[in-house]
Amino acid sequence: MSVRPDESAEFEFGVRQGSDPQPAFRATSSGVALTRPGSWWSYRYCTTCGHTFRRGDRVLLEGRRVRHLVPGLNCGTGGTGGTGPQQDAADGGTAGGGTADGGDVLGFTEGLLSAWPPGRGVAVVTVAADDWRIPQPGSRRPPVCLFCAHTFRPGELVVVCPCRPGHRDRADRIACGAAVHRDPAAGLPCWERWRPAGGLTICPVTKARV
Repeated sequence: MSVRPDESAEFEFGVRQGSDPQPAFRATSSGVALTRPGSWWSYRYCTTCGHTFRRGDRVLLEGRRVRHLVPGLNCGTGGTGGTGPQQDAADGGTAGGGTADGGDVLGFTEGLLSAWPPGRGVAVVTVAADDWRIPQPGSRRPPVCLFCAHTFRPGELVVVCPCRPGHRDRADRIACGAAVHRDPAAGLPCWERWRPAGGLTICPVTKARV
């Protein structure tokens, strides 16, 4: 039994729709929606907080204008804390609705990092709320992860390029400061996907040997 081209195309379309169901919102629609890989605003920058829209982000659509409804990103919900489970627990808040849940998430993250180290000589750091990589409202093209191309949020774990420790040690020697997510507990195993063998020998930004 042969399959006609139009039937094959319809089947493939159905598979895509089933794998990534889209909300009934178009570019001219308004309302609350959840960001999906196929959402037209996915990966774009929020004009309010400057962060990219990630899969799972709750947003408010107002025609062509989109803003986050994610706690800690200073858009529709206010607040100034972090959005990652580590920051939530550190602030005494929660990642899932209760203090115990936040403690469980923090314990899980610490256990995962202990059992799955990133590699010899690779340091994992937590992005602080005042880190210079954090986008500011109205900022344009803030630093993003070298692998997933999303902005960094407070409380996330990252690997910073070891090209030159610190931000600046001499006027002619400026650290690139590039970073890659290394937060598997938050669904961001970017470091392992980007560098499966671990470690860096050449700075990906300045091309200087590290």
